Amino acid sequence: MKPFLNLVVVVPVGPTCKIDFLLDTLSSVKYYIHSRYKIIIVDDSQNPNHERDIKHHFPEVVFRANPRNYGKGMGLYTSLCNAYSYALDHFDFPVLLRLDTDALIIGRDPELPIIEFFKKNPNVGLAGRYVTGLHSYDDFGNLWTNYGREVYVAIAKIFTKFFLKHPFIYWRVRKILFKALYQEYELGEVVFGGAYAFSRIGLEKLREHGLLPVKNVIGADLDEDHFFTMTIGYVGLGFGDLASGDLPFACVWRGLPASPETLHQANKKIIHSTRFWKDMKEEEIRKYFRDIRDRIVSDFVYKNSEN
Repeated sequence: MKPFLNLVVVVPVGPTCKIDFLLDTLSSVKYYIHSRYKIIIVDDSQNPNHERDIKHHFPEVVFRANPRNYGKGMGLYTSLCNAYSYALDHFDFPVLLRLDTDALIIGRDPELPIIEFFKKNPNVGLAGRYVTGLHSYDDFGNLWTNYGREVYVAIAKIFTKFFLKHPFIYWRVRKILFKALYQEYELGEVVFGGAYAFSRIGLEKLREHGLLPVKNVIGADLDEDHFFTMTIGYVGLGFGDLASGDLPFACVWRGLPASPETLHQANKKIIHSTRFWKDMKEEEIRKYFRDIRDRIVSDFVYKNSEN
């Protein structure tokens, strides 16, 4: 019998990963998530020291090293699919949370609103910072221009530079695209990949249809989050917004969507990317949120000592 978890957290690690930043992200998971969970590290770095360094601090994580460097894009898609299949095979869980190494948990129990969202929306397979249309603004005024639409328009047209470069790969992608469009997937819509959540039903549907992973697509010039979104559309499931209003996500592609203070005051719980905010560098941003965690611990210890 598979052990029951409330949440599986998958973190892909690449060759340029700074181990201290990764450990800080894992620390934020451990600090703020109080449900039963398991972390799966998908290591694409080919660094023989990563497993030792990570397990020294977090011995409970599942560490899965790729046999070779799969790279980004559809290589990352394949790598993540293997991790998601592992999770399905070994654990019983309602929700899987994927975090980049430059994502961070900054609020208590982020899994609870995500689990509740999927309970209320059983036809949704993938949720997070959901982008539809060519332009999309978030609550902090950030504009997302969805350039991925142009790529899928080119694939739909056929006999473009994509087909000339890898005709068999893009023919496979095109067949999936047209089936997804038939299922009311909107061309180029995406749930951003820096941090998102799959329902277990979504992952099971992908595997049931042979999409976890789609074989022989490494080499396609596609982003993995666009492709995952399209495949969820292919199996007839929808997408969800977990970023608007008081929902937990606050994500943009590069840097933070707002200042650390604003994100903290807005009660956001999952953010991307810690790389920078205006003139603030990653070390400073992570220190700001780490100091909050340390301060909460200090206040808790002090209050209990008074009792």
